[in-house]
Amino acid sequence: MNKELIKGLAKLGLLVVMIMIAAGTSAKAQSLEYKLTANIPFDFSVADKKFQAGEYSVGRASVSNGDMVVQVRSADGHENINRITVPVISRTLTKGASLVFHRYGDEYFLFQVWPSGSTTGRALPKSRGERDVEQKIRDNTVGRAIKASETEIVTVVADLP
Repeated sequence: MNKELIKGLAKLGLLVVMIMIAAGTSAKAQSLEYKLTANIPFDFSVADKKFQAGEYSVGRASVSNGDMVVQVRSADGHENINRITVPVISRTLTKGASLVFHRYGDEYFLFQVWPSGSTTGRALPKSRGERDVEQKIRDNTVGRAIKASETEIVTVVADLP
């Protein structure tokens, strides 16, 4: 009887450890610990810095800050920027990783970063340049409705490298 009890407790302990490992692995996939890569087909801005269309990676700037500081880096490593972000919550899990941009005419600004399989993304504060573009649109649209083509949300699918 005593051997069976010890055997049962050992199996239970092993099961608990396996569940904890599995839960930890899925939590990592839902964060920006693993960099996302995306081919962005248009020029865009992050914190008033202009980036050319091309392949970029987005992820944690450093391990110590977690997902709070995000790094956007070109595939060749020549262009990069670190930016403080704030968490944003969705009620539904994201199916795939994505980068979300605000588009004003032909200008794009990185707005949010969403890891795959997560309900928490990261939002970048609006830069002075984006606020200026918004103000110009408001000034040009006084007395008429803003056209749908003047402001838009654009999503680019990202992958894990």
